[in-house]
This record gives sequence, C-alpha cells and structure tokens, in this order.
Amino acid sequence: MHPRLTELLDYVDTQRSALLSAVSALPPERWAERPNPTRWSVVDLLEHLYRVEHSCAQVIASGVEAARAAGHPEETESHSVLAALDAFAIPDRSQRREAPERVAPTGGWSPDEAREKLNTSRAELHEAMRAGDGLKLGSIRQTHARLGDLDLYGWILFIGKHEARHVQQAREIVEQVGALPRPVATAS
Repeated sequence: MHPRLTELLDYVDTQRSALLSAVSALPPERWAERPNPTRWSVVDLLEHLYRVEHSCAQVIASGVEAARAAGHPEETESHSVLAALDAFAIPDRSQRREAPERVAPTGGWSPDEAREKLNTSRAELHEAMRAGDGLKLGSIRQTHARLGDLDLYGWILFIGKHEARHVQQAREIVEQVGALPRPVATAS
C-alpha cells in the first residue's frame, strides 16, 4: 500500500482502537443508558460513527471508481497528509456541534448491532482505500458538507479526526453513566 494510505490506515485504526478501549470500560448492558436525556448513549455514539464512516467510505469508493475509469494518474507524492485538516480543529470538543440529521443516531440498536455495524463500516473504508491504492488521491475532490472541498486523503483523514473527537465523548459518556446508579430490575 502507498505510504500515504498506510499512514492514514494506521491513524484511523488507532482512533478506532482508542474508541473501543474507551467504551469497553462500561459493561455493554449499560451502553444504551444516557448520562441525561439530552445526551447520547454509547450505542447512539457508535451508531453516529457508523453512519459517518459508511457515508464517507461511499464517497471515497465512488471517487476512486470514477478516477480509475477515467485513467487517473498514479500517486507520486509521499509526504505526510496527517496535518491537512488541522485548521478545522475537528477533535476539539470545546465547541459543541450538532450532527446533521442524515448521520444522527435513530436509536434502538443493541450493543452487538452497534459493534457489527462499526466493523462493517470499517471494512468498507479499508476496501475503498485498497481500491484507491496507487492513485493520486490528492487530486480527486469531493465537497464535504461541513469542511467544503476535500481531496480523498482528506476524506479518509476526516474519518480519523472525527472519531478522535468522539473518543473523548465516549470517555465522558462512560464516566457519567458509570457514576449513575445501576437501573433496578423489576419483577414482572
């Protein structure tokens, strides 16, 4: 795999590992609990991350497919692209951002379904990256709803930066839910 894609793959997978580590501090049977009625649960957060990654992977895959069909040139650059989105401060949680409706959680997922869907979206991303290996992804551009015109490296990086933002949120949710009393089971 091209060094830029290897670097991005390592970055997004490191963020996923951090996310899974954060949520594993709370028993899965409590993942649907919200710290308060206006905040997301762990399952809500994982559903949101799935929706974002699935959508971005589709954009990347379709961009790669069109570029391959058009005989797009091969990548000749190898310098790092990890700082490309730093100006957007995506991981900075000091400013609250509302998720657009299309990627907002709809609710009702089980912990197992959330894990399965995250695995699916990550496999889609990996496949899109493999399909783009060797192409000059820095010159294939798509418009991102929040960030504007991004090349495909930026789209991949966005997934990792976005997940880094939500790793912090996952830790907050786990801490807050963990401090709540466990729900009492009632006899039927």
